[in-house]
Amino acid sequence: MKSGSSTSRGGSSLSLLVSSAVGIATVLVAARYGYVYYHQNSKKKSCNKKSEEDDQASSCSVEDVEIVDTDANGASTDIMPAKSSSDSAAAEERISTNQNDDNDVQQQQEHMQQKRKENGAFPRDWLRQLLLSHAHNHPNLPQSLQDKALVVAPMVDASDLPYRLLARRYNTNLCFTPMIHARMFIEKEGYRRKFWRDHGMPKEDRPLIAQFCGYDKEVLYQAMKSVQDHVDGVDINCGCPQNIAKKGQYGAFLMEKEGGDRIVDIVKYLAPRLKVPVSVKLRILPSTAEGGPPRFEDTMVLYRRLVDAGASMLTIHGRTREQRQRKTGAADWAFTKRVVDEFSNRIPILCNGSISNMDDVVRCLEETGAAGVMSSEAILEYPPLFMQTNVESTNYIRTGPGRLQMAEDYLQLCKEYPPDDGGQGSGMKCIRAHIHRFLHADLQTHTKVRDAVVRSFSMEAADNAVKMVREIHEEIDHDVSKEQLSWYLRHRIDWEEGFVNKNPEPCPKKVFEEEKKVTEEEESPCDPFGAVCGYDGGDY
Repeated sequence: MKSGSSTSRGGSSLSLLVSSAVGIATVLVAARYGYVYYHQNSKKKSCNKKSEEDDQASSCSVEDVEIVDTDANGASTDIMPAKSSSDSAAAEERISTNQNDDNDVQQQQEHMQQKRKENGAFPRDWLRQLLLSHAHNHPNLPQSLQDKALVVAPMVDASDLPYRLLARRYNTNLCFTPMIHARMFIEKEGYRRKFWRDHGMPKEDRPLIAQFCGYDKEVLYQAMKSVQDHVDGVDINCGCPQNIAKKGQYGAFLMEKEGGDRIVDIVKYLAPRLKVPVSVKLRILPSTAEGGPPRFEDTMVLYRRLVDAGASMLTIHGRTREQRQRKTGAADWAFTKRVVDEFSNRIPILCNGSISNMDDVVRCLEETGAAGVMSSEAILEYPPLFMQTNVESTNYIRTGPGRLQMAEDYLQLCKEYPPDDGGQGSGMKCIRAHIHRFLHADLQTHTKVRDAVVRSFSMEAADNAVKMVREIHEEIDHDVSKEQLSWYLRHRIDWEEGFVNKNPEPCPKKVFEEEKKVTEEEESPCDPFGAVCGYDGGDY
């Protein structure tokens, strides 16, 4: 009997052990792939009714639901292709490095967590402390600017990972991701993979703020929560002025939804629930009457409500959503100063707009008192914008690297970090757009190169187009010191009275005459270069 009992108990123990092992394996598999089930079910639920927000996506159908198949061992067969041992080793090294960086960030976040206010807002100096902790990455940045944010704006098809890494070489100390559609991010695996990497961005891409658009607070929360351990903050887009934002009820139109109640409620919901600071990028409310003045007072009321709701930072684009392209006009720094004067004792305020070189940066900081400046269009054309080049002290001569080097260096980074592999969802379209902006001045007089850029549907083709410019520059003995901004100026001459190009490089009249043609291409659905949707219509 004893022997039998012992055998029985041994059998039970073995069964328990096997069950436990199976249970642990199930948990591990669920931890790794469980989110797929969530996204599939989310997709099924969202298919029951048409999403007002997801105007970019095709209508839902049964075929849209991704089925995860498994092999005999229970391993997924279509989550991602098998990797070689060298790929796996490199991936493990990147994961280990990123996890170490994430641990440092998490420790910093935990320290800040202890100082958070009841509404979830972070302490006033969170941004300054973040910048100083990374100041060693920018040894050429003047001491007086090391605690000031020099920011690359959130731009669809533009602030991709390779571009951000390029800009960071030249004193950019804070970057935003492209605007990410929150609902698509949590429901569509393919979309998410194109905009995000499983283990976050590389350590060189910090500090980083992820920007999302949307009008549903729970959807925004799920999207932001999924990346919060890999970023230094999350941002809500209330700046995009384009029609697609109006249809999707996000961007600048979210500021006006329900009299501002919707965006205030979103911030109030997100701020205490997320580990990282929640910020908002905003414009000035437009007049309710056509041609009337902006609603400054109503805008201040809305900003006040957002700060009270728990926003840890505001980025002020000193224009209304109606100020776009030829109607852009100068950004209203005086209004930004008013915002800084009222709220800077509570949260940092960034100023966006009218930043073309370091002279503008210094003047903006002096005139507004902002905690930093954000650039989009000017820095898109010339990433070393935050260096002492093309400024009064250099007699407006370009002392930094030339535009051709920008194109070549960017392409090299694209080979290391493909834009369609967790850095930007548009792949070659994104690359073509960057080359077009970098080399805009060359493309105006060398149409063969322009045609080559338009037809760059592969990295090899893009390389060849840039090599054509290299050959032209060598043939004409091109002088980098005489280079000036070109693409950035295509609208500016229309609104800045008395505007004079101070750079010594001769600028063909054609550069300005073709502005309408370029604009039509950028607004076209079949745009060969890619519309910069989400960058708020220009940062002049």
